[in-house]
Amino acid sequence: MQIPDTGDIVTPIDDPCQFDPAWRSSVAQYLFCCGVRTCDDLDSIIRFGGPTVILGERNSKSKKTSKKKIKPASVVRTIYPFGDSQEYRCFAADPWIRGMIFMLDAKSRGYPSTKDDAPIRLATRWYEEMDNEAAMKKKLEPMLLTGIDMDTLTLDLAGNPSARPVFEAYERLFFNCRDENWDLNKSSQLIMRMAMPYGPLKTYLRKWEMLDEDGFVIGDGRPLAKDSDVWKAIAATMGYEALMYSWKSEKYAHGMKQNSLEHVIELSWKVATSRLFNALFTGEIAHEDAARILSAYTAQAKKISDDRNGASGNEDGDTTKALLEILRITSPKMVTLSDSDQKAKNEEIESRLASQMAINKTAIQDKGAQVNAEVMNSQISNAILT
Repeated sequence: MQIPDTGDIVTPIDDPCQFDPAWRSSVAQYLFCCGVRTCDDLDSIIRFGGPTVILGERNSKSKKTSKKKIKPASVVRTIYPFGDSQEYRCFAADPWIRGMIFMLDAKSRGYPSTKDDAPIRLATRWYEEMDNEAAMKKKLEPMLLTGIDMDTLTLDLAGNPSARPVFEAYERLFFNCRDENWDLNKSSQLIMRMAMPYGPLKTYLRKWEMLDEDGFVIGDGRPLAKDSDVWKAIAATMGYEALMYSWKSEKYAHGMKQNSLEHVIELSWKVATSRLFNALFTGEIAHEDAARILSAYTAQAKKISDDRNGASGNEDGDTTKALLEILRITSPKMVTLSDSDQKAKNEEIESRLASQMAINKTAIQDKGAQVNAEVMNSQISNAILT
């Protein structure tokens, strides 16, 4: 949609997958600058492509000096491109565009804020706030990209459920990433384009790169990402909980479902694997480092397998469990004795112990050495006599 003195504004009619986040605000401001103020003006744009101008009565003198009264007439003053392109005329019926036009008109006349235009006034104030990392819009836009419901978003940022109309006005007029039901837009291209309008984030300069006067990397076309840019990327790719962890706001977040160290590690692993995959694919990692990464992948895959099978790192593995089961089957069985059998067994044991004690008490005279000497002497004497 071409707007004079402004340029091209991409609307959902022009491109449903890559329209400008603040397209409604741009259209409303353009119509206001063209003199559109009332509902009648907007209704006339819907039907004819421009507001209807009423030509008032005037008097004119004829040649005979007689006065002639001219009746009022209505003329359509078309506004480009609504006069030529009928597909854009439906924007004049949009309630948010109408609301912003009425707010701009009331503000230009110095009228005080009303219940109807107060949300749009505050949302406009947030959007026009000085660009710094502490501005409300720097937190609001990433939150909108997470897809978290609007009630939770309102509680997190305002702490008051009644402030929801302001956040709705900001989304519709300045960061339109959600559908009619306030759910995240189904177009992944649209969400990624709003989160990272220049593609993957550029977070540092290489030693041979330089910035131009507008802050863009020469030869690359991307600016250096700020913290708020990183927040939007985290919100669009990792979701609400990861964004809360990056803000260190998990204790105060109303939409946290898991708040544990294990969940933080899980999210960190997902981020690391996605970056390592790109590095492996582009060859930015040396062979030795790639081997270490694959080893880490193997260890993590084993952990995932153990978790699915109900085993953790501190429990026995599958092989140990199988061995213990074999030992259990082949181990000797315990025999349970009756009272009579037990008594007979005890008597037998006592008899054996008494016999052993009697043997131990018997004196034994060892004459083996003396007999051996006598036999040897006898053999020697016989040998000499012969």
